[in-house]
Amino acid sequence: MAEVAAASATQNSSESNAIVFQGRPKNMAVAVAMFATGALAFSMDLTHTYFAEAVAWTFVIWGGLLLYGYLIETYQAYVVTDKALIIRNPVRFLQATKVWDWNNIQRMDVVVKRADAEYQDAIIQIHYQEPGEIVIEREDRVYDPELARLVIERAGLSATGDNALSDLTTLPQAKATYSWS
Repeated sequence: MAEVAAASATQNSSESNAIVFQGRPKNMAVAVAMFATGALAFSMDLTHTYFAEAVAWTFVIWGGLLLYGYLIETYQAYVVTDKALIIRNPVRFLQATKVWDWNNIQRMDVVVKRADAEYQDAIIQIHYQEPGEIVIEREDRVYDPELARLVIERAGLSATGDNALSDLTTLPQAKATYSWS
C-alpha cells in the first residue's frame, strides 16, 4: 500500500513540474464551408445527376477530413516533464497519448520554410526511436522557441553541421534546416 502511495506521489510531483504547450487554433472556415456546401446540395435536392452527386459527396468528405485535421492540430498538447515528453491528443483515434523518454529522442530539426520567416513559417520535427526498434517516429509542430529549448536541454542534444542556430528566439532570414542530435 505504501508503494502505491509513493508511486502516486512521485507521479503527482513530476506532473506538477510539467510545462504544457497547447496546439494553436486554426481558421476552419474553408472546411466548414466545404462540408456545408456538400450537405446543402443534398438537402436542396441539387443532386439529380451523377456528376452533381459526386461533387457533393466530394465536398462533404473533404470538408470532414479538413475539419478533422484542424481539430487534431488544435487539440494536440506537448507536455514536458522531468522524465519524458508526453504528446496528448484526445481527438486521435489511435495513440491518444505518446510518452517519449528523453534518452530515446534521437534528433530534432527546425525547418524554416521561407525567407523572412516568422514562428508560424517554421516547424519543429522531433524524431524518436524506441530501443531495439528500427522504426523512427516523428512529430511535427509549429515552431515554439521555448519547446525547442526544452527538448534540446532535456534530451541532451547538440547542434550538428556548420549552420547551427545559436539563438532560438530569432529565426534566420533564409530557408534552411537546423538539426540537433
